Amino acid sequence: MNAAIIANPFAGRGRTKRIVEQFLPRAKALGLSTTFEWTRGPGDGIDLAKRLSGSHDVLCVIGGDGTIHEAVNGLMPDPIPVVFVPTGSGNDFAKLLPCPTTPEELLQTLEMGLGYHFDVVETGFRYCINSIGLGFEALVTQHSRSIHRLSGVPLYLLAVFKSLASFLNPTLRMAIDDEEMQTGEKLLVSIGNGVSAGGGFYLTPNACPDDGHVDLCIVSPMGRLRILRLLPLALKGTHTNKRGVEMRRVTSLTIDSHTPYHLHVDGEYLGEKPWRLRIFVRERVLPILCLRRGPTRAKHSIVKIL
Repeated sequence: MNAAIIANPFAGRGRTKRIVEQFLPRAKALGLSTTFEWTRGPGDGIDLAKRLSGSHDVLCVIGGDGTIHEAVNGLMPDPIPVVFVPTGSGNDFAKLLPCPTTPEELLQTLEMGLGYHFDVVETGFRYCINSIGLGFEALVTQHSRSIHRLSGVPLYLLAVFKSLASFLNPTLRMAIDDEEMQTGEKLLVSIGNGVSAGGGFYLTPNACPDDGHVDLCIVSPMGRLRILRLLPLALKGTHTNKRGVEMRRVTSLTIDSHTPYHLHVDGEYLGEKPWRLRIFVRERVLPILCLRRGPTRAKHSIVKIL
């Protein structure tokens, strides 16, 4: 087996480097052929994954949600198998399957070669493996980038309070499954291939990453007090039947707007402009390795991949 490894040295506050330093000599001792690269900045994971995929059997990604997002974007549209070791601050993608978290578990995962085939979501300009957020959710993501002393849910809660001070509801025009049309102001639209975003907000708690669909959480404009009341519910995924919240399961979605709106894809903030999104699900195209046992959100059974 010829394995490529890319890792984000800034993820995990030193944990990523420790895993790499322990994994590489153990892999060599077991006779595993490896090529290792550090990412050096935004977008580097895309270039590295694209370059390494042609000459390797599997890609190991060590870092956060942004690192695995970039790696998959470099591998698509014909990806080699991937294994993800989560060391980031949010690790939302890792909630979908039992990812290895130690050098020993990574070696075990490669040796077993078991995993799932996950859906990948196209947007028209970027691939998504976990979630897409429009409006308030994406503005929270932007503010979270300026907070460095916290991680996970506390980080995003502080970002929520910062966002409440300046947010304006965008007017969106949505075509769902090429038929039904919705036009109006929205607080946020969350598109989930996975169940959570923002380090633990279960906005699409029933999403399945290998069912050929994405789940939508569409939230109508509401006051700050109601937003704050919904937040604890979103942490548990119990907001779905509340007034002003609409949940849908779809295979395709088109979103247009004449006004700018904030956008993130897999936690990567892309900016504020009148984005034109064409959401389409590429069903079960991503082979992803994982531990044999552990919680998963996959619909299908674990299979032999390598």
